[in-house]
Amino acid sequence: MISAILLAAGTSSRFKGKNKLLSKYKNKVLFKYAFDELVKSKVNEVIVVLGKNRNEFTKLISKNQKVKVLYNKNYKKGMSTSIKEGIKKIKKPTKGFLICLSDMPKIKASIYNKIIKKFFLNTNRPVVPMYNQKRGNPVCFPYNFRKKLMKLKGDIGAKNILKKIKCTSVNLKTKSILIDFDRRSDFKK
Repeated sequence: MISAILLAAGTSSRFKGKNKLLSKYKNKVLFKYAFDELVKSKVNEVIVVLGKNRNEFTKLISKNQKVKVLYNKNYKKGMSTSIKEGIKKIKKPTKGFLICLSDMPKIKASIYNKIIKKFFLNTNRPVVPMYNQKRGNPVCFPYNFRKKLMKLKGDIGAKNILKKIKCTSVNLKTKSILIDFDRRSDFKK
């Protein structure tokens, strides 16, 4: 079993104004790209972590038995708090979990599936997607990494942990794993 933690609790501070995840990109709301592709993927459970504008997000989340929605009341303290809330809700039989960002609309279900497939070749190490020798997202962590990630603090992800350990990489032919949306100009791509 594989879980996914979809982080959607950010404050969009660089976006100025409306929550970027609720803004339209092409034909739909930005958040829906990552959410819909994760639901289509081979992930067994999708844990959506909400913060700001949670009621608006809840309306966008389709009912699906593999989806869990939770609210991070500490979302203003940064990304690490959302990662920790998601980790607390992972079902025990899971072998690993992806930490996914909602502001990466170009990642398709097939990319999530390639990362998962690589993970099952060695479930003892995190799997990091690579494009042209650059690390991207999402990363798939073994279940036993929960304790390390629970020590994160502030508005950071797991990048510093990954720098200190041996990871498995999966080379991909798409730069979608590097593209996140932070500013209004990103929506014109």
